[in-house]
Amino acid sequence: MTSERGPVERDYFPPFGGLKSFYEVALTGSAVKAAARLGVSASAISHQVKALEAELGARLIENRRGKLHLTVDGTRFFDRIKGPMSDILRATELVRSATGRKRVTVTLTPSFAADWLMHRLLELERQHPDLEISLITTTRVVDLASENVDLAIRRGSGAWVGYIAEPLLREIIVPVAAPGLIEKLDCDSLDAALRKTRALVNTTVEDEWDTWCATRGITPPEASRRYSLETYELTVQAARDGLGIALARKPLIDSLLASGALVQPFQTPDIDNTAYYIVRRDEPMTSDVKRLHAWLMTQGK
Repeated sequence: MTSERGPVERDYFPPFGGLKSFYEVALTGSAVKAAARLGVSASAISHQVKALEAELGARLIENRRGKLHLTVDGTRFFDRIKGPMSDILRATELVRSATGRKRVTVTLTPSFAADWLMHRLLELERQHPDLEISLITTTRVVDLASENVDLAIRRGSGAWVGYIAEPLLREIIVPVAAPGLIEKLDCDSLDAALRKTRALVNTTVEDEWDTWCATRGITPPEASRRYSLETYELTVQAARDGLGIALARKPLIDSLLASGALVQPFQTPDIDNTAYYIVRRDEPMTSDVKRLHAWLMTQGK
């Protein structure tokens, strides 16, 4: 096709479905997680990424021993598109907000979502019926800027460079177990109990028992008495099932203690200095993010 000014240049846009799928896989490192974020199947993610690779004539992602990794071309491509893709997400949210759809995105761990936030959401809906909350539950530390996330709830000391962190809840770590196990052990101290049963280890914080015991002058459990589990949630469930003693986090564990599903049989010094924080980028919040932020702060402390 020509015009008076000469041939019209054609823009060769890649398929946007492939771009979205590749962007999410590059962010999460997983087709399954990317699928969950986009609301499609993992096979659809794989198909769309392959279509994008065919369009570009380059391999972007490779599977190494069951894990997805960006190739050199994939890394180069992602570095160039992650900024514009984040801008597209942000522009979309601005339009949605302008037309009455007020979505705020929050990232937090699965345990915090299940044990603290979920049962409070009905009250949030009652107070702010026009707010639509999108939860990203992950143990991964999410880059709020590149992933277009408004707020994070993080556990730690509050020192995250480049972010504003405000304390939400203080954390207290306590040993818990099933009431039936404690009756069976018939011990009057944690030291004695740990010599007779398993110490349930959350491998995401593998040295937690050692650190916790050292600060309290308690002999740490022997290696032969430790039973490792991959997540905090599995560790707490194992304690409920009577498999051993776990280190659990108040206030996340409060409902299970109140119901009697777990007990805190041994009183130990309360000297923990970690907390849960509301974390945000160091920039002005939109009015909708401000509303959610203010509501969360009323639920904490």
